[in-house]
Amino acid sequence: MSKNICMLGICGAGMAPLAIYLAKKGDAVYGWDDYINLPIKDLLVSNGIVFMPERVLPPNCDYVVRSSAVNEHVDAICQHAAKDGIETFRRGEFLAKICRDKKLLAIVGSHGKTSVSGACVEILRHNGLVFDYVVGGFFKGNEIPPSAYNEKSEWIVAEVDESDGTIESFSPECTIALNYDDDHICNYGNRDNFLKTFKRLFARTKSTIFVPEDDIIFTNIASNFEKKYVKIQGLNGDDFSEKNKLIALFCVRKIFNKDIVLPHKITGIQRRSDVMFKTEKFVFLNDYAHHPTEINSLLRYARTRYKDYELNIIFQPHRLSRTKQYFAEFAANLDMFDRPFVVELYAAFEEKIEGVSSDLVFNEIKNPNKKFLTLSQFEAGMHDVYNGLSSYDKKQLVMFVGAGNILYHAKAFINKITFEEVEKAFKQTQIKFASFKDLTHTFSIKVPTSVRIHVNPTTRNELISIVNICRNLGIRYVIIGNGTKILPPDGMINAVVITLDSDHWKTLKWIGKDTLCCMAGISLRDFCKSVSGKGFLGTEKLSYIPSHIGGAILMNAGAHGQTISDHLVSIEILGTDGVIHTIEKADLSFGYRTASIPRNSIILSATFRFSEQAPQEYFTPMAEELLNWRKTHQPRGINFGSVFKNGDDFCAGELIDRAGLKGTRIGGAAISNEHANFIINQGNASFRDIEKLIDLARYVVYVKFGKFLETEVNILRA
Repeated sequence: MSKNICMLGICGAGMAPLAIYLAKKGDAVYGWDDYINLPIKDLLVSNGIVFMPERVLPPNCDYVVRSSAVNEHVDAICQHAAKDGIETFRRGEFLAKICRDKKLLAIVGSHGKTSVSGACVEILRHNGLVFDYVVGGFFKGNEIPPSAYNEKSEWIVAEVDESDGTIESFSPECTIALNYDDDHICNYGNRDNFLKTFKRLFARTKSTIFVPEDDIIFTNIASNFEKKYVKIQGLNGDDFSEKNKLIALFCVRKIFNKDIVLPHKITGIQRRSDVMFKTEKFVFLNDYAHHPTEINSLLRYARTRYKDYELNIIFQPHRLSRTKQYFAEFAANLDMFDRPFVVELYAAFEEKIEGVSSDLVFNEIKNPNKKFLTLSQFEAGMHDVYNGLSSYDKKQLVMFVGAGNILYHAKAFINKITFEEVEKAFKQTQIKFASFKDLTHTFSIKVPTSVRIHVNPTTRNELISIVNICRNLGIRYVIIGNGTKILPPDGMINAVVITLDSDHWKTLKWIGKDTLCCMAGISLRDFCKSVSGKGFLGTEKLSYIPSHIGGAILMNAGAHGQTISDHLVSIEILGTDGVIHTIEKADLSFGYRTASIPRNSIILSATFRFSEQAPQEYFTPMAEELLNWRKTHQPRGINFGSVFKNGDDFCAGELIDRAGLKGTRIGGAAISNEHANFIINQGNASFRDIEKLIDLARYVVYVKFGKFLETEVNILRA
């Protein structure tokens, strides 16, 4: 039976995958976070999770699940839940609760849990086995979801975290115990208590305990359970990513007793030696390492993978307690890099400890090349570092390392130098572009926004060059069409924005009597006018949709019973491989506001074929009728048309109206009094005003009617 679950701190790397798992299982999941990670929010919403507009307990709540970073004694929702007799769980406790009905493959240990969990998932998926999983992170590329539910599965793969004591709630079928380090001991009182926790977990493990032979402490504990203990052997070398893959393969083969084969490539988990930007001289990567042992593993990995590079580390200590315990070990490891840089400590949710800061680590470092970087001036400081490293003859590996907010600051710096490289490449290939261009009036919603780089290619070859430059440099690019169904961010779009507005993209050509080929940038109005001008039926009701052909196909635009795909024959796309492909309609699928266009491809042109005709006298009154309908049914003012898609059994506007939200205003944005599925910019609306209204409408409709509203509007992040 489905439950209503409120999740606090839902954007965390452990909470978000659990939330997605529960939603896939059929539970109604509501989320709140003080620090919303916007890409994670978008992922959660795409999985049917509803964000709460206020910090209040949702109605009919069955459980509250909180991140360990949320203090239940001071949190308003937790206090309300306690008053109403609603059970509150920490994330690990609730994960243990849902694992009780499955055979749990638990991955535990101080380091590498997420990577090994992810490798197990990829191997099992590749071999076609049915299983559930909840990983405490996100796969690179986001092609693999961070969790999955299958009602027919017998097994669930999950990492079990020892940091907050919730490890005591788990009773696995099999346990992979990776390694032991004296991390998080403060939560257990002393080392002996910490070791007893793992001993109890091994005792509760029903079938098999796997331990790498090189971990002496876990090996000693597991030897007390001789009948269950299996030693993982043959793990040599300094490449920890290779070691994690081999551990996963060994254990999966033993557990499932099948001819398990390794995928050609393991995708891996984000923030594990991710390359952020690469040039002939530089490689910039980021890694989640936040313990001295992990720093040492990263150093050995870098020496193996980047033999010809000098090694630079920009390290952010994570947690006050860990820094106090290990500052000397951190310094000893940082000393072994060519140039160590230290930034301000990230305390997480810990209370201040007198005398503990990044200075403890920095002052202990003996390396004369050490330097301290402040977060408030991080970009400027990193530019000085970058310019200094550029003067050296040897190639440079620069690693941003830590579990705090170092990645946020690193991305800002990398964005800056990457865009500088894009501009250089555009100039070299004579591509015209504009930097820091105001695009407010490009979007129909008129939210004040600009773009870091804007290009308007005049030919196919120029578009291909633009896309290839962006892909080679790892910079994001966005096609915006005519900007009607897009909510742009306030301030700056940190991307290369491409518009297909030159004459080349606005052409169409009739081939024979009944076939029309048109470029992606032609307006739907001009397209429909050409079709009706030839006397063909099938598009006349689409003429008032404000879209280009490319965007119309991408969302299968439709009105009054007609859709753009009705007479489609084929499309041309620029694929992610940089090659132009023709795709026949038979190889695509279309639905209500959806089309199975290959992800990240760009529609270049489309071919249509028509048969049924009508006399010209039919089209003029039809156009007048549609115009009158539009005037009487759709509100005027600055908007982007319908915000939410209709469902199979409901009309989005009707539900928002019945929820009493017509006229609701946040800042400069309001839900229209004329049509509840329209949001009006009343002159000074911000991105956040509009997004808050979207969240509010989705939440209230979900609470009142149990219907999840999916947006037609594409929310474009900065």
